[in-house]
Amino acid sequence: MKEKTINKKTYLAGLLGEVMEWYDFTVYGFFALVIAAQFFPSDNHYVSVMSAFAAFALGFLMRPIGAIVFGYIGDNYGRKRVLTYSIFLMAIPSVMIGLMPTYETIGIFAPILLILMRMLQGLSVGGEHTGSIIYLSELSSHKNRALSAVVPFAGTILGVLLGSLMGVTIYSLFGNESVAEWAWRIPFLFGVLIAIVGIYIRKHLPETYSADDKAQSRGTFKKNIKENIKPFIQVFLLNLSFAVSFYTVFIYNPIWMQKILHTTKTYSLEINSIALLVTIVAMVITSQLSNRLGRKTILVFAIGGLTFLSYPLYKLMLGDSLVDLLMAQSIFAIFIGSLMGVIGVVMVELFKTEIRFSAVSIAFNLSFAIFGGTVPIIATWLIHSTHDNLAIAWYITIMSAISLITVFTIPETNKRENLENI
Repeated sequence: MKEKTINKKTYLAGLLGEVMEWYDFTVYGFFALVIAAQFFPSDNHYVSVMSAFAAFALGFLMRPIGAIVFGYIGDNYGRKRVLTYSIFLMAIPSVMIGLMPTYETIGIFAPILLILMRMLQGLSVGGEHTGSIIYLSELSSHKNRALSAVVPFAGTILGVLLGSLMGVTIYSLFGNESVAEWAWRIPFLFGVLIAIVGIYIRKHLPETYSADDKAQSRGTFKKNIKENIKPFIQVFLLNLSFAVSFYTVFIYNPIWMQKILHTTKTYSLEINSIALLVTIVAMVITSQLSNRLGRKTILVFAIGGLTFLSYPLYKLMLGDSLVDLLMAQSIFAIFIGSLMGVIGVVMVELFKTEIRFSAVSIAFNLSFAIFGGTVPIIATWLIHSTHDNLAIAWYITIMSAISLITVFTIPETNKRENLENI
């Protein structure tokens, strides 16, 4: 049997698409406090911030709908088409947000338009992320499949990192007053440049889905979902830990550092940027290790660490030393990176080709919509209502414990008998 190969251009296309998608989608979180004042003004700062975070969550709630729409397209008309459509659907709303009038100019229409743009971006992410994981995995051999499945996650991290670095740059160059007035728009407008490059590179990608595959999948979606309900639930539960920890540590923590620890915006984003780089290193190393040690071993290490060490790591953050803060964030990054190193390939290997795009996309995005996008609003509510700055640590612990139990119910997917469908 001929070994599958994948060229660098294909990797680059998958990587750049993810960078653009996640830069545009998460940069909102880094400027959430400014957006709250511009689009959701209120005499009560808590209400204003919660409203901005609610708009953030709405984008995530659209992801399962995007997964259904793009999942159907991917399983019936090919993976490549999804990757082309989704990149447009992310870029256009990003530019619109950067140009949009604020509440002071058009009143209630400002937050309404903002929410609509976030919803469109949520639809896009519902197809793009899992689409890239599946696409690259299907082009790869058994030997390099885990690494290929990591490329979209690396794009995710680089996109978030780019957003974080953009935040540092904007605040450093313009200062708080100018950022609040107009400079917050620059990061949203910048996203269109990445989109242009991504669309150009993806134009000539090969298709991984044959005419025979399409014929098999048509008219069998309900039947296939019913037959695959167990792995569908397993993928949903496995991603609880991933969704909650990722968006707490990399999106909410910079805000938590500013509000609770009174670090500067620049320093909190610098710490975040370093931790994101640590995540990429951990991701690449563990993806390779999983070929020898097995996917489940890495999952137990990563999710087990998040289950048992989240509270101690947050306690460490409360110390007086900024070194402790960086150390805790970096240890979190090792666990999250290790989880990202294998969870993509595990999801792909759990499903057959004809149902894979729909099943993985819906299960993954449903988990992230309910438990990932709501992290900022839940974290803010938990701390506000309990008056405990460490309350969010228990949220990560509980969700990770559920995922850890789930790990022991799945088969070891890195076995030859479980790879024949790919």
